[in-house]
Amino acid sequence: MFTDQVKSTIDKFGLIDKGDKIIVSVSGGPDSTALLFALNGLKLDYGLKLYIAHMDHMFRSSEETKKDYEYVYALSQKLKLPLIFKKIDVPAYAGGSGLSLEEAARGKRYEFLIKVAAEHDARKIAMGHTLDDQAETVLMRMIRGSGLGGLRGIPPKRAINGAFIIRPLIECWRRDVEAYLSGLKISARQDSTNLMQKFLRNRIRHELMLLLERYNPNIKHALARSAWNFSYDYEIVAEAVDRSFSRCGKIKGGSASLNVKRLKALKPGIRRGVIRKAIEAVKGDLRGIDYSHIEDIEGLMLSGKGALDLPAKIRVSRSADILAFSRIKEKTAVPRVWRQFPYPGSVDIPELNLTFDAKQVKSSVEFGKPCSVEYIDLDRIEGSLYIKTWERGDRFKPLGMEKEKKLQDFFVDQKVPRQKRTSVPLLVSGKDIIWVCGMRLSDKVKILPGTKRILKVSFKKT
Repeated sequence: MFTDQVKSTIDKFGLIDKGDKIIVSVSGGPDSTALLFALNGLKLDYGLKLYIAHMDHMFRSSEETKKDYEYVYALSQKLKLPLIFKKIDVPAYAGGSGLSLEEAARGKRYEFLIKVAAEHDARKIAMGHTLDDQAETVLMRMIRGSGLGGLRGIPPKRAINGAFIIRPLIECWRRDVEAYLSGLKISARQDSTNLMQKFLRNRIRHELMLLLERYNPNIKHALARSAWNFSYDYEIVAEAVDRSFSRCGKIKGGSASLNVKRLKALKPGIRRGVIRKAIEAVKGDLRGIDYSHIEDIEGLMLSGKGALDLPAKIRVSRSADILAFSRIKEKTAVPRVWRQFPYPGSVDIPELNLTFDAKQVKSSVEFGKPCSVEYIDLDRIEGSLYIKTWERGDRFKPLGMEKEKKLQDFFVDQKVPRQKRTSVPLLVSGKDIIWVCGMRLSDKVKILPGTKRILKVSFKKT
């Protein structure tokens, strides 16, 4: 039985103690609905007190999210469980933070659940991740180049800000969830965002996983099994990292420091683990920290002095023989910009202290053209022009190249400091970035021998 499998997972990983108060995260989808009914069915066995937490991310139409709420509310009434609900404008938060929608939603969801747990004196937060989610997560992290820690996938239990995230369905497949709900004659809600191809996880679920099944019909089992193997290997590495950190690192008052000489002497894998541990000591987690950040820190380690900024306002600085990790106290974030640019015409961008001007000209020949000026084939512009700032995932086709390139990689090649990348203005036509202002034109709008109309675009400080 489904509940027997859930109970087995709970006991195997020590997810629940007798008398626990548990916040159950319920979206209304199949996984979270099955989780709620399974835990409610085990409530007497463990003497549990359950609370339902439901969050509206404001991704979808108000009509659709209203129906989700009504469905979850009906569940709370049927099971006689208290419901805590909150509406958060995740798209607005993502736009102002530079995070992707997926990252922003995840962060705000955990923030909400942790707050609810604290308000109700609950130490456990239950989430409905399944083995399918595990397989997809491992594959997604492989694609992104995660290290051994990331390839562990989704842990059954994880401590976070004084509470524990528990996943009682982590050994159940999605088909088991569907069969369980079918047996209860329950029709869960279907979230339309699960079909949106703009989300990487959805593309992995609906496209890549199906393709890989042609090579290995049991690919999901293989990936899920790999997650457990990576987890066991990680425990061994983690012990070695802890020993090395105790020899070359210190944590004091929300800051961390590493002895560069001793850090350099470590093997690369252990050294990177020590660096991650220092970041985690200051930041609280490693969300948003990727391979490129660790590489940048190693580059700083090899240099004589300098500093760089990480996500969540963490600064790493090198002085003498010490790498110091601390929080940035001053406000350094640049506001997100998205402004229509009429052409011919001009537009002020007060957030960047810049004014842009565009006018049609007869020739693109200009002796000693400054980097603040560019010439564009007017007939290759699609619709309106906009000025925006960098977002993760942005791509463009640099002049002279045959393929598109990630803007982040372009910034790395051009040695643009990480903290300055969000202040580089970008000229956008339709969905395309056509000029990384002051740096490189897109090949898509370059002047050709047959160009008939030329647009001169320039900017200056205000």
